[in-house]
Amino acid sequence: GLYLDYAFIAYYDGATLLGGTVIIAIVGGVSGAGASQAQLVWIFVSLVLTIVSWLFAPFIFNPYQFKGRPFCSDLRASAAFFLEDGGRHWSEWYERTQLKRGSGRAIIDIAFF
Repeated sequence: GLYLDYAFIAYYDGATLLGGTVIIAIVGGVSGAGASQAQLVWIFVSLVLTIVSWLFAPFIFNPYQFKGRPFCSDLRASAAFFLEDGGRHWSEWYERTQLKRGSGRAIIDIAFF
């Protein structure tokens, strides 16, 4: 349904942004900023707000969040998508939508590699 379609997109983009931010922090991208390091605090605050909103919005705006049966159904569908048949469904979805030509990926996109 609509919720499941939106949730996967929000989780994917949120996890990608979180991963990129963590990599930048680990590699030392903050310490190499020099005099502009104080200004990076506000950039990281905005990144954290964006990451939190992308990762938690599907829970907050789920119209069935307080009903047990739809929650269990969504949970089973998510688990089946990633875990059933050794991840075959996820792998097929990834190949069909992310690896095809014209999927919106650019060479400068870190997820392209």
